[in-house]
Amino acid sequence: MERALSVGQEALWFVNRMAPDSAAYHLVYAVGLHDRLDLPALGRAVRETAQRHDILRSTFTEIDGVPRRVVRDGGLLRLEVRDVGAVSEDELAALAQIEVVRPFRLPTDGPARLVLLRRAPDDAMLVFVCHHIALDGPSQVLVLQDLLDAYQALREGGTPGWAPLTAGYHDFVAAERRLLDSPRAAELAGYWREVCADAQTVLDLPVDRPRLGRPRLLGGTHVFQMPPDIVDELIPASRANRTTPARYLIGLFQVLLYRCSGQRDFLIGCAATSTMGLNRLGVAGHFVNAIPLRTRVGPDASFRDVFAETNGQLREGMARVDYPSALLPQELGLTRTSGTSGLFQVLTTTLTVGRQSPLLTLAAAGHGATADYAGLRLSGHDLPQQEGQFDLTLELVRDRTSVRCALKYDTDLFDPATIARLGGYYRQLIRAAHADAGRPVAEVPLLDADERARLLAFATGRSDLTAASYGGLK
Repeated sequence: MERALSVGQEALWFVNRMAPDSAAYHLVYAVGLHDRLDLPALGRAVRETAQRHDILRSTFTEIDGVPRRVVRDGGLLRLEVRDVGAVSEDELAALAQIEVVRPFRLPTDGPARLVLLRRAPDDAMLVFVCHHIALDGPSQVLVLQDLLDAYQALREGGTPGWAPLTAGYHDFVAAERRLLDSPRAAELAGYWREVCADAQTVLDLPVDRPRLGRPRLLGGTHVFQMPPDIVDELIPASRANRTTPARYLIGLFQVLLYRCSGQRDFLIGCAATSTMGLNRLGVAGHFVNAIPLRTRVGPDASFRDVFAETNGQLREGMARVDYPSALLPQELGLTRTSGTSGLFQVLTTTLTVGRQSPLLTLAAAGHGATADYAGLRLSGHDLPQQEGQFDLTLELVRDRTSVRCALKYDTDLFDPATIARLGGYYRQLIRAAHADAGRPVAEVPLLDADERARLLAFATGRSDLTAASYGGLK
């Protein structure tokens, strides 16, 4: 059965054609299973789950020059079991990473794989890798939840107790098409044209190497936890500035980009989920849409000014999130600058973990976290993923007691040390905003005392100087 693609899927199809071997758009959920497994029941659960979600048994190809999804009867997704023996944690992670970067041949092999790396009958890692053309992050968690629910039922001699699906991903594609064919589309496109009008679409960050003519979609990740003093003040500070913690942190990321580039007017992307998404009905698919966020920083702008602008833009933008941003470069008459996406090169994503699925909480908590689900003892594993999609991506995962940050970057442009410094500057700016949101953002020194001292020693050749003895380096 042939199905049309959504606008977001079409964009990813063309990216895959440009770089078919890239893992930049591979989503990964790796989970440790610490119970003796019933492999026949687990294998059957995989087949039942693929039968429930036809996106998992679809291939993606072109028919008469048009990208299409072809739904197969079955056989595309199966459990692959690898007995790896008593390998170490590092060795296990390396074996899992091989599965993460293995290319998907979308026209023939489908968009997902499930690999069980088994060290012992009661010690294994389940690696669920899918291409973003099929699933977004919440949908991947939804599919894994259905899989483990089915496994528990089958292991106990029953059948999966899923609620029947009353819709499918094709219903989302149809709803998107109705929107784009309606008068509402012109109104939405007009709003986004106004947001983006005359904005600079190339952000001149201080890169370590010149941009290539064609991006290779290769990347790395710098992960860090926000220090307790920052986390403790985050909610009071965001409330004092009449915004949310997520928008507060996004605003500060915009300040960081302004300070590092010197540009006062530019666009970044902010990942969001279409309100037409059918996740609430149990449907899995690609529902994400990266909306443009305009950054304007006047010469005397304070942190408070930036927060107000960011909060207002995101409030208005989220009311118009259903218009696919992949259409905007054409709407704006933009030509793709060499090596860039055409609209923005930097993205932010945020996730606030509350009382969601235990599997989402486990994924957000990261390596070493544990949970009980579907009669299994589970543990979290962090594996590098979705690297190199943009020049720079900031992922923020927040719960009541922590903020986990991941700076993902294009390794053709940046060195790891450069990105680590950006993470330090980001923390400096957050502390400065906590202390005085009315302070002009241009006046905040980015370098801490130790870094000023190191740079001073390098510049002068004198290791006896301290930051306090030279106040001119910001």
